[in-house]
Amino acid sequence: YLTVEAAALTPRGAKNPRAIQLLDYLAGEDSANIRVKVGRQLVALQKLPPAAAADPFIEAFATQAEHAVPMPSGDRMRTSWEPANRALKKALSGAVTPEAALEEARRRFDDMVRPPPPPASPTPLLLLLGGFSLLGAFRLWRKASRGELWSPIRRSLPAYLWVAHAVVAVGVLVFVPIFVGAAASLYAGPQGKMHYVGLANFWEILTARGAPLLSSGSFYLVLLVTILWTLLNVALHLLIGFSLGLLLSRPTLRLRPFYRVLLILPWAVPSYVTALAWRGMFDRQFGAVSAILESIGVEPFSWWAQFSTAFAANVSTNVWLGFPFMMVVTLGALTAVPKDVLEAAEVDGATRWQRLRRVTIPMVRPVLGPAVLLGSIWTFNMFNVVFLVSGGEPDGTTEILVSEAYRWAFTRQAQYGYAAAYSVLIFLLLFFGSRLMNRRAGLEAA
Repeated sequence: YLTVEAAALTPRGAKNPRAIQLLDYLAGEDSANIRVKVGRQLVALQKLPPAAAADPFIEAFATQAEHAVPMPSGDRMRTSWEPANRALKKALSGAVTPEAALEEARRRFDDMVRPPPPPASPTPLLLLLGGFSLLGAFRLWRKASRGELWSPIRRSLPAYLWVAHAVVAVGVLVFVPIFVGAAASLYAGPQGKMHYVGLANFWEILTARGAPLLSSGSFYLVLLVTILWTLLNVALHLLIGFSLGLLLSRPTLRLRPFYRVLLILPWAVPSYVTALAWRGMFDRQFGAVSAILESIGVEPFSWWAQFSTAFAANVSTNVWLGFPFMMVVTLGALTAVPKDVLEAAEVDGATRWQRLRRVTIPMVRPVLGPAVLLGSIWTFNMFNVVFLVSGGEPDGTTEILVSEAYRWAFTRQAQYGYAAAYSVLIFLLLFFGSRLMNRRAGLEAA
């Protein structure tokens, strides 16, 4: 394939002779010669310089350029990059033969470009919405007939006016996107030609598109990886954050303010900056982690060649990002523990471990519970780390649900309806998981 490089001029630049002269030079023969000699890049519309023809590398590319065709820019071409890239990496690593990698790439490509589900009738959905609307109208009519509707509204009207701006803001920023995403999950097809398919997107996701339920890239396998990712990260966040919080709460510790500021810095730096930094640290040739391993006699290796090492790199990055939050919450909770209770336990003969287990932890648990829930939601949807550190490598095995939804929306023929169905399932999982954790916390408190 031939790729295309282009330069565009603004309306103001089109009137500048120097800008036009620069473009003429970039598209001319002199620029093409520099590309060949310095960058070893062939320009298809220019003749090969005689001095470069002796280079077998350039000569081979020049021979191919005579039979090459311009690269398509359609959705199918963009979709081919992901399976082709994964197949190339597997073949180069020696994990599979080139023929097997190519066959797997073909199957993935065929699955990504398969036709969308056929159009469905919206009648069942309209009947369901109509039924709920009638039920709601009936309940409002009953309240109005008993005088229980307008009188409370009149009494609370000043309060409603005070919170109206907040309600509008939350509605526009939260509920409207949720509604639009839920509605988009009922449609399928390319952008601009989407049609209503009902629950067909959900059916394809939950049935793994006809493949085995735990096949590579299936919803259930990615869900298992996401659950493992969330549990391991939150456990390490809590363990490290709680331990550091206990350490920094000791009044005898010197330089406590300095340590607190220093340990909060990972949380203050934007996550995408931290993710890119850790990605560089895990680089096989130039990364700091590889340099440290080499200094102690360990041969550097590719962190992205195996699931275990790639997953460990992702977890390390996210633990670095997440432990300061738990540390800050722990510090705040420990300040609320009455000192007289700890002193009474010490007088009664309780050891330091017994005071921690029987007094401190039970008293800070009500504060740590919501922090764990919030941290679980954040980690469940931690797109930046997975996308920027491992990129789903190797072969998409470290993808989580939110990164898988992103790929269906932006790298797999722009299947926005399918990606929206993924997002709805993620929302439902988090919603019911949060309800379950809150109910369990309520039962323990009771």
